[in-house]
Amino acid sequence: MSSGQQKSLLEAIDWTTLDIRVSRQQRNREVHAPAISLFRWWARRPHALIGEILDAAPPGSRISDPFSGGGTVAIEAAQRGLGIYAQDLHPWATTGLATALDRVDARELARAGEAWSAALEHERRRLYGDNRLGADVSTETLTTFWVRTANCPACDTLAHLYPYSLISIASRRSGETHGYFGCNACGAITRSSLNAHARRCSDCRRRLPDPGRSQIPGGLFTCRAANCRRAFRAFGSGYSWRPVLLQRLRDGQAQFELPTVEDLDLAQLDPPELPAPLAAEIPPGLETRRLRGAGITRWADLYPGRQLCAMLNAAAALEELELDEAIRARLRLVLAGASEMAGYASRWDRYYPKAFELTANHRFSVTGLAAEVNLLATRGRGTLPRRIAQTVRAAQWAQGFPSSVPRKLRASAPRLAACEDAVVQGSSTRQLLPDSSIDLVLTDPPYFDDVQYAELGSMFLVWAQAIGLIPKSVHVDLRSEAVPNTVRGVTGERYRHILTAVLRETRRTLRPSGRMVLTFHNTDGHAWWALARALGNAGFHVSALAVAHAENETDHSKRGRRAFSHDLVLECRPQPVAEAEIVIAASPKDPQARELLAAGRTVAQLAGRLADGRATRASSYRTFSRSYRQHLGEPAGTYIHFAAPRTKTAAHR
Repeated sequence: MSSGQQKSLLEAIDWTTLDIRVSRQQRNREVHAPAISLFRWWARRPHALIGEILDAAPPGSRISDPFSGGGTVAIEAAQRGLGIYAQDLHPWATTGLATALDRVDARELARAGEAWSAALEHERRRLYGDNRLGADVSTETLTTFWVRTANCPACDTLAHLYPYSLISIASRRSGETHGYFGCNACGAITRSSLNAHARRCSDCRRRLPDPGRSQIPGGLFTCRAANCRRAFRAFGSGYSWRPVLLQRLRDGQAQFELPTVEDLDLAQLDPPELPAPLAAEIPPGLETRRLRGAGITRWADLYPGRQLCAMLNAAAALEELELDEAIRARLRLVLAGASEMAGYASRWDRYYPKAFELTANHRFSVTGLAAEVNLLATRGRGTLPRRIAQTVRAAQWAQGFPSSVPRKLRASAPRLAACEDAVVQGSSTRQLLPDSSIDLVLTDPPYFDDVQYAELGSMFLVWAQAIGLIPKSVHVDLRSEAVPNTVRGVTGERYRHILTAVLRETRRTLRPSGRMVLTFHNTDGHAWWALARALGNAGFHVSALAVAHAENETDHSKRGRRAFSHDLVLECRPQPVAEAEIVIAASPKDPQARELLAAGRTVAQLAGRLADGRATRASSYRTFSRSYRQHLGEPAGTYIHFAAPRTKTAAHR
């Protein structure tokens, strides 16, 4: 390092100790950072990692995050009393973040939550209680299981599209021996030993397949009617849903039961009149086509009528309460967030009984078996009472923050005259900050096409607009999202152009002595090539690299996949940095770290040459991939792959 160059921020961090803290926190994030429970966002960076980088920055640094997303940087900066500017394209992200930082009185919020819950008690009994028991609410339905049905196009027999024969083991007890199995011929539910060898349906006596074997391989279902073995596309139009099993709470104990006639009537209530956003058509997209292809064409189609009644009546009850508007916004956020437990698309963990939200795995999916959660129940995952308790805990946690409440602005607003705290919605190609006003930019840009943030967030946006949390006039320009998407024609080059424009604007806001630290990982070499060119064309030089543990390997979206659980951390400067002076702040300890550091060295090399105006042929993808292999020093990597351009989809070309 040259004598005139400042010491790297990344050098000041004990990466071994930090990895231990990250691993511990990522397994129980809500305890360490309660604010993340306020609104769903995807691929949030660890609070421990972001906090450690902020602690390494000079005291009193002013922080900016132009891709704020889940708000980790802003929340950690606010906790330390640092000035913060956060911006994101999506209004659901900025609304959630602004709410998390609103500094409402936690006791007043708790009282409002109790009043709201009390106002919903009648609805809870009416919609999910056992009406045969009158006023006795010790019995209520927690989860209703729906199976998707479709008629065979050859013989017209009704098929039940259970993805697997096993619906759920009977309990969470250690050593559970029994489970509930669905027959895709007659639809009946059979309670059977998990170790049975010749399991048969209790109604039609047909053989039930092995619980580990998919019954809809490749989305094709084979009719099991006599003399018919027609294979047909399981997910399309012309379907219906049938309730087949309940998880019931009786005297404090959860148990599975078959639905009665009264249960069927309740489960299949007609939906109420819909607000316009919910009645709107689901737009075409890379993720939303999974819903549209399954015949779910409107946002309201994701929900059984009873669940829609519960949510819309909860919204009406909330509006009748006399509340401070900041408190009302908090509770509206709670309700909009509950929309992720969509009763026709939420999934069920067969071996650890619990419901997964619609966006589990960072994907929309319809599997054929869905779990409708009673959102009014005091017990269960994703319910309103649990979300109310979480928002109160988050408010209590944030009351100790020394910083002020940031202004919430649109990117079209006039530029800020002074460096005041702000949360801004809109493309970060235009930021409201004055020139040279930021000491540290700390961010994580979208990791190429790993997650379709805007599409996943669109469900929350329509609910937020339906209940008055976000104005109906607010729209998202999806072409401005820095995420490749074949459906809307956003290519890898478009991703690079947007990222370059944001980084150039970010460099304008950075002081000459300031730094930018960003995190990144991807298995596609094109993503690293795009990042390197964007950094170089924006005038940034990489000055230091490190690898940090970033994600919980046991998460639903990571389990059983060859996916990164580490991030590359890149420290960048607007001044030239010689390649020989790039600091490696932590030595690689495993194959992931070795590949990430090889990618980081390759990115630093190309970015530096582009920033200095020295790159010509050196900027080609072929040269970049060759340089990566040289830095890796191995024949091939396990995680990062450099496929030839002709084998890539249009999103990468």
